[in-house]
Amino acid sequence: MATLGIAGAKLALVDKNGVVLTGTNGIFKYTDQATTDKTGIFDVTVDTSFGVASVALSNLTGSTTDISGSNKIVFKSAGKGSAQTVLTVNALPNEIKMAVLAMPSDGKGGFTITGKADPNNRVAYLAESAEAFDINKPVYVGMYMGTASEAGATLTSNNASDNRTTDAITIAGLERGDDGFGKYFYSSASKFDEAAMLADVFKTVVPGLGV
Repeated sequence: MATLGIAGAKLALVDKNGVVLTGTNGIFKYTDQATTDKTGIFDVTVDTSFGVASVALSNLTGSTTDISGSNKIVFKSAGKGSAQTVLTVNALPNEIKMAVLAMPSDGKGGFTITGKADPNNRVAYLAESAEAFDINKPVYVGMYMGTASEAGATLTSNNASDNRTTDAITIAGLERGDDGFGKYFYSSASKFDEAAMLADVFKTVVPGLGV
């Protein structure tokens, strides 16, 4: 996927079936918005987070192994990759970041450094870029769920220049049933449907029908 820049991203906490969690269970759980939140989706924008710096995907495919027969390589055994994303945001709001990382709140402004990622705290995201030679044609990548972690943090002194750090969140992908890890979406594709894309990545429960 040849791309141009990074326009923004959306984040949500989801349950084991990939259904978005809202309210006091969702991504706004540590904010004043928790009691009114109905969508469970946080928009990473210039206004909310000073924008997205990068979205780096890796391990999208597994390795191949040669299968020999009659003194020839006759087949390739293909292993499955373990998709991973490093989402770097200039300044993710603290309470949103703590919800993404599943750091427990003490209710007094403190969040426990547990020393391990919480595999039961699942994060979904959708990131927007554009085609490499046409910024008016958005392209997207969405991952259905993954376990988020932050490997380290370094605070450095200001000098002649301000020394800022960014929020680099690693999201280790999980498969959502038979849906796989996620999807690429192209606005240039025939019958592209933005609403359908959002509903695919951020599943919700339909009253009376379930998911």
